[in-house]
Formats: sequence, structure tokens, C-alpha cells
Amino acid sequence: MARNNREILTGGKKYIQKKIRKNGVEEVVFDKGSRQEYLTGFHKRKLQRQKKAQETIKEQERLARIEERRKIREERQKDMEKQLAELKENAKIIGAGGYESEEDLGANDEDGEDWQGFEDKEEEVETKEEDKNKGILKRKEVYKLDEDIRSDLPAVVDEETTVVVESLENPAVTRIQNTNLEALARSNNVNLEKSDEILEESITRAKNYAVLAGVAKPPAKEKQKKKKFRYLSKAERRENNRKAKDKKRDRK
Repeated sequence: MARNNREILTGGKKYIQKKIRKNGVEEVVFDKGSRQEYLTGFHKRKLQRQKKAQETIKEQERLARIEERRKIREERQKDMEKQLAELKENAKIIGAGGYESEEDLGANDEDGEDWQGFEDKEEEVETKEEDKNKGILKRKEVYKLDEDIRSDLPAVVDEETTVVVESLENPAVTRIQNTNLEALARSNNVNLEKSDEILEESITRAKNYAVLAGVAKPPAKEKQKKKKFRYLSKAERRENNRKAKDKKRDRK
């Protein structure tokens, strides 16, 4: 039996209602609290992102330091192994080369003991040269007290007194050395009077280079005291305005 239009349209409506009941649409609930939190939480979320980024950077730096220490340990281990290998190789070479026989060594020692011709003279010459340079030698002098004088003294006095004379530089030799130094500096166009200044500049330059290279820390600078802000009074403002007008008038 054929259905009329009314039944067909009514059936479509029922079909739609049945489909809605089967696949129900979730109700959209508008939460004012969530909206308020989103609109007012931009700065808070920005700080959270910054904090998270800082933590990530710190973790990366920590891992980089660990990796650097590991590389340094490996390099030291390689250097140690290389040195040990070189020592072993040198020991093998020495063992393979061998030493002279004991008889040869004894003969060499005897030859060395037989010839002692110029040693004393050379030592005397060196001693005389040192005496000339130093001027006064370091020596010990022992003074003995006569028994007759000692018996007359009321106090207890030692029989011997030792006096040590320290060595001093010969002023004549020092003067000659200074003269030679001045002549040498003059021949090389060097001004000895500015030596301290040049030394200070060199030290300052070395310190700055050490700071740039990261070896040393920069010197702590004294913080300048901030000038406290103060509002001008009415009279001071009037005076400043008058001075500004006078300057403007003078320019014209």
C-alpha cells in the first residue's frame, strides 16, 4: 500500500529524532571561570615558559660539562698510555744496547783518577774571580782570650769567640755594571728612566689579555653612588626657565 506525503514527512521527522537520540550531541557548557583564567593568565604562562626554558638551558649546560670532563679524562688516559709506551720502548732500547763491561768501567775510573792536574788551579782562579766581584768574602774569625785577662775578669767569659763576616757587593764592580747597562741601553735606543712605566703597562696589558682569554676574573669595579632624585622647587624651576630663555636669546 502506498504511503501519502504526510506519512512520508512524518517518518522523516521520526527518523531524525531517532538518530539524534542514538548519536546524541554533547551539551556545550560555557565556563566563566575558565574564560577568566585564560584571559588573565598570559603573564603567568609567559613566566612559566621562561622558567621551563631556563631549566632546559641549565640541564644542557650540566650535560655539556659532563661531556667535557669525560673528554678530558680520555685525553689524560691517552697521554698516560703514550708516556708508558715511550718509557717501555726506551727501557727496551737501553736493555738492548747494554753497558760497558766492568773492566772497561774500572779502567775509565782509574784513568780519571790518575789525571788531576789542573783542578786546583782552576778552583783557585774561580775563587779569585768571585773574590774580585764580591769584594769582601764571607769568612769566620775566631778570637781567643788570654788566660791572664780572663782570670782578672769578674764574669764568666768563653775562651773562644767566633765572628762570621758576611759578604758584600763591591761598589766599584756594581758601578761598572750599571755603566755598562746604561751604555748598552743607549746603544739600543732604550730609555731606562721609563722602564718602570713600560713594565706597568706590560703588566696591565697582560692582565687585560688574561681577562679576555677567560683565565682571570675582571677586577671588581666600585659602584658609583646614584644621585638621589629630588623634585625642584617652584623657585628653582623659575630660575632654570629664565636661564634657558637667556641662552635662547643669546643664540639669536
